[in-house]
Amino acid sequence: MHFINVMKTVLVDRATDINGRSDRPEFWWFTLYATIVLGLCALVDNYVLGFTFWSILEPWGEMQEAGVLVALWTLATLVQSICVNARRLHDRGHSGWWQLGMLVPFLNFIVIYWLVRSAKDTPEALQYVNPYN
Repeated sequence: MHFINVMKTVLVDRATDINGRSDRPEFWWFTLYATIVLGLCALVDNYVLGFTFWSILEPWGEMQEAGVLVALWTLATLVQSICVNARRLHDRGHSGWWQLGMLVPFLNFIVIYWLVRSAKDTPEALQYVNPYN
């Protein structure tokens, strides 16, 4: 999937659609592109602007590599990231509330496993509208 198509689909067209389904390419391409943009923002914050005040990897540590642009990108894509995660879990036949499992050690591996797996055509998954048929 092309960068512009994926970002437009996730960030604009289906920005707050939490009820549908998302296939693996939409989810993983968005994750990749959002991470690349986040890294570029961190580089600009660190080397061009020179103003950094927190760390992505070590939030309460002494390391500081992120600043205003990273914070703005993170806040700008927070809702869309939650929605695309919920849609991806719906594609597997699970509730979007399973995202909270990402905060629990060892339970997060189960959620990541579900995000990696292909779609299921179980009654639980079929209750959500699939825009890809």
